[in-house]
Amino acid sequence: MAQDEGPSARLREVIAQTCALVAPRLCPCGEEGTWLCRHCAMLLDAAPRRVESSCDALQMLTAARVRQEDHGGPTLPAGVDHAPLLPVLALGEYAGNLQHLVLAWKNGGMLHLGSRIAPALVPAVTQLAAAADVVAPALVPVPSRRSARLRRGEDHTAELVRAIAATGAGRALLLDARPTTAQDGQGARQRRHRLIRLHGRRSRTAGRRAEPVIIVDDVVTTGSTLRGMHDALTEAGMVVLGAVVVAAARLPPPGTALGTGV
Repeated sequence: MAQDEGPSARLREVIAQTCALVAPRLCPCGEEGTWLCRHCAMLLDAAPRRVESSCDALQMLTAARVRQEDHGGPTLPAGVDHAPLLPVLALGEYAGNLQHLVLAWKNGGMLHLGSRIAPALVPAVTQLAAAADVVAPALVPVPSRRSARLRRGEDHTAELVRAIAATGAGRALLLDARPTTAQDGQGARQRRHRLIRLHGRRSRTAGRRAEPVIIVDDVVTTGSTLRGMHDALTEAGMVVLGAVVVAAARLPPPGTALGTGV
């Protein structure tokens, strides 16, 4: 321990070491003696990355050509063009130690990790807000099913939104949002469309005000849930600036064109 640490820091360490005799401190990666090791902390300190191009459900058809076309510029081959529905920022790929960290937080009872994940997402929130020239946008968590909330003991995405809002990066907007379809056993086409319903006065008020909002979730895979949230929010009258997630199931290859926006 450094000599310049005060009595309070030494007392906290003594308490932590004493508690570790009963409940050993353990990082999600398995390293003992710490709740979050240096290597896992570095994963959360990563700069946010654009990942929407790797989310199949977020790709929208913008043009279709039955033959090669030349309009005085680059020759366009036969085929179709897609553009992402919204920008999505993630800290990294849902694999390895980042996957262990997310699972320990949402399903493993290590709820304290939320207080470390929240500030890691602030740069992504700030980036989306700045691109739209918005200060302190509303942050909307993706809804969890009641069974999942009961199993985990909390609504982890709602708590994450509250923790991000506590940094001043945005305002928590906790809506009565309910997923109406599950994705288990569905094919690829069905997984592209996940229906989410909004209820209550908060949704109607935010819609009337055309609130700029950012969607917050833990992991994005196909993007069907983010698409469902986007559709529900825009149908209610809100303006979706994008989404931030902790991890993405797939990262775009280096050099992938991301289109306009952030």
